[in-house]
Amino acid sequence: LTTRQQEFVRHWYETLAQSESFPILSNETLSALATLTQAHPQLLIGYINKEYPSISSNTPFSHIPLRTGLDKQSPQPRDTTIPISTALSAANAHLLPATLALVEKHIATCRRPRPQTDGRRSVNTGAYRCTFGCNYATCRRFDWRRHEETHEPQEIWLCTLCAHTPTDHAFIVSRKDKFLKHAKEVHGRGWKPEEVLDLSRVDFRPRSELACGECGSLSRTWEERCRHVVGHFE
Repeated sequence: LTTRQQEFVRHWYETLAQSESFPILSNETLSALATLTQAHPQLLIGYINKEYPSISSNTPFSHIPLRTGLDKQSPQPRDTTIPISTALSAANAHLLPATLALVEKHIATCRRPRPQTDGRRSVNTGAYRCTFGCNYATCRRFDWRRHEETHEPQEIWLCTLCAHTPTDHAFIVSRKDKFLKHAKEVHGRGWKPEEVLDLSRVDFRPRSELACGECGSLSRTWEERCRHVVGHFE
């Protein structure tokens, strides 16, 4: 946790957690702390366990595991119910309001929890596993990273040529191959797909601090996170 996040937790502990009305850290309180501090729930649990054991000793958080190593089973799903962070919205405040609204809606959809059976394939095998809890697995690093980015988009395209359509039907995706397919099928007669791609790329700035889905370690960039997570699988 950053110094500012630690200070917020300390203030919460001194003003609320020690009172008789807060004998344990509830799931609702954890979600609120994670939202207010913009910190990953697993990192908060680890920090509170270490610094304030009297509060966290009875905390029922079996559904949000703090993983300290690898096991042979698929990782448990992370708590992804936290809403779009104000930090992400602020980082993309340079976008037009209508575009920002579509981007936030798209990101919220991508981060929505998926069922364990949502592997997108009938057979999911391989060492590279989804760290967001949907049970996807593959033997190819490229496919794994592309799948991870369906949960945490790094690039976004909003079709410029479809801009005249209602916002509820705007074409917005975070996968280049899907956008090129759209451009070819819908606008292929008058435009080259690559031209539409260049015109439609959103100046999107993804969130920077991301936790490892295996051990909770925090990375500063997406590239750094991917390298770190791959180290667990290889």
